[in-house]
Amino acid sequence: MTVIQDPREVTTEHIKEALKPLIGSAARRLQSALRSYFRALKRERLVFRDPARTVRPATARSLPESLPGERIVGLLDRLRDARSRFMVGLVAIHALSPRQLVQLQQTDLDWSRAQMRIRRLGRMEHLIYLDGFTLELATAWEVERRRRWPDCSNPHLFVTRNTAVDDSGPPTSDCVVTKVFRRVGATAGALRVDRIVDEARHSADPVRLMRLFGLSNLSATRYVLTAHPDKRVDPIALSPGRWSTDLVHACSMVPAAP
Repeated sequence: MTVIQDPREVTTEHIKEALKPLIGSAARRLQSALRSYFRALKRERLVFRDPARTVRPATARSLPESLPGERIVGLLDRLRDARSRFMVGLVAIHALSPRQLVQLQQTDLDWSRAQMRIRRLGRMEHLIYLDGFTLELATAWEVERRRRWPDCSNPHLFVTRNTAVDDSGPPTSDCVVTKVFRRVGATAGALRVDRIVDEARHSADPVRLMRLFGLSNLSATRYVLTAHPDKRVDPIALSPGRWSTDLVHACSMVPAAP
């Protein structure tokens, strides 16, 4: 086992590797101790740089939690208007976010292929495939929209009595979406999370979640870990790298500054 004899040999990569097996408070404590150690050495001019200065420990991110099942049953039964039912359906079934709801345009809905295009700023577009029930909700809203505003030129899929007659074609405000979900007793964000967690329980496949909901690989993995806690890796069971032990040993060998 190679031991680092001189603290001047310690690099930023050594610090990162020492922190890598740890998360949460354990990582923060070690990072703080290393920072204090190298600051003291630098103050006494025993080293000329602090390799721990720019290193940040990995923080433990909270895992998403699903809504209780009783809060989801009968959500659509609490709504009468077609627009609200379609909005809630897109979130509860296809896990769209509130921002995606208000940005949807009529041309994003491909009736012939039962597909909907989701535009994402700075990212590739995501394509979702609509089931029969969602298509029924979409049809009901389209019929109501044409009945109420036959001359509406607003390109957005969801309109209100104000935006439908506005020639500038503005999107529906976020407040409208908030009010819709307030009526069903759940936030859009919580309902979206519940849908993804439920899918993760059945498949436990992060790739499937990425394809269905357009998630990143990190987000998809977090949802799988939520649905299947047994798949989590215990950080205590991880053995630190050999050199990280060497680093701690080397620190103990350096005499304290007078």
